[in-house]
Amino acid sequence: MPTDYQPVACDFYDVLEAAATRRQQVYLQYFSDLRELRQGPTTIRTFLTREHAEYAVLASGEEVRLDRIIRLDDTPAPAFAEYPDYRCGC
Repeated sequence: MPTDYQPVACDFYDVLEAAATRRQQVYLQYFSDLRELRQGPTTIRTFLTREHAEYAVLASGEEVRLDRIIRLDDTPAPAFAEYPDYRCGC
């Protein structure tokens, strides 16, 4: 996974922004700063830019770099389009 920020596609950013604007609960899959897979239901509160990278601020207060988001609900991020959906079918 690259360490330099890679801007996300405009179409995917629009999906993220729509979810944040509606304050809807989403199922988010992403890589943490330690490159661990994280996933679960959350709400995107807002976005911020720091050190030339964009972040989504989650309801928990956690900040997720946008280029590390794998999937939002059923919409894969273009950079991770080939990744499987890691949700448990249980």
